[in-house]
Amino acid sequence: MKEKIKINLLGFYDLVLALSAIYIGGMMISSRGGVFTQYPKEWLSKVPFDNWIAPGIITIVLFGLGNIIAAILSFRKGNSKFWVASVIMGVLLFISIISQVIILEETFLATVEIMLLSIIQLCICGYAFVEYRKKHNKVQV
Repeated sequence: MKEKIKINLLGFYDLVLALSAIYIGGMMISSRGGVFTQYPKEWLSKVPFDNWIAPGIITIVLFGLGNIIAAILSFRKGNSKFWVASVIMGVLLFISIISQVIILEETFLATVEIMLLSIIQLCICGYAFVEYRKKHNKVQV
C-alpha cells in the first residue's frame, strides 16, 4: 500500500508539472507579439529565437506532453519502469534550467524555483523507486 501511494504521488507530481508547463507555454505563445512579458526583451538577443512563440511550443510539447506521459506510466498498474520517464523529465528540466543560466548569464527568482521543482521530481522518483525495489526484490523461497 505504501508503494502505491508513492507511485501515485509521483504520477500526481508529474501531472502538476505537465499542467504548469502547458499553462506557461500557452502564456508564452499568446503574449502580445510573442514577447513573454515576464522575461526581459534583451534575452531574445542571446537565444536563437525572435520571440517566445517557439520556446512556448517547445515547453508545451517537451515538458507538458513529456510529463503527461510520465504521469500515465506512473498511474498504470504493473509497470515496473514507471519511474524512468519521470527521471528523464526531471533531468531534462534540470539541464534546461542550468543551460538557461549559462546562456543568459543571469538568474531570476523563477530559475531557483524551477530548479527546485526538478530536484523534487528526481527525489520523488528515487523515493518511489527504492520502495518499489524493496517490495519486489524480496527473496521468494
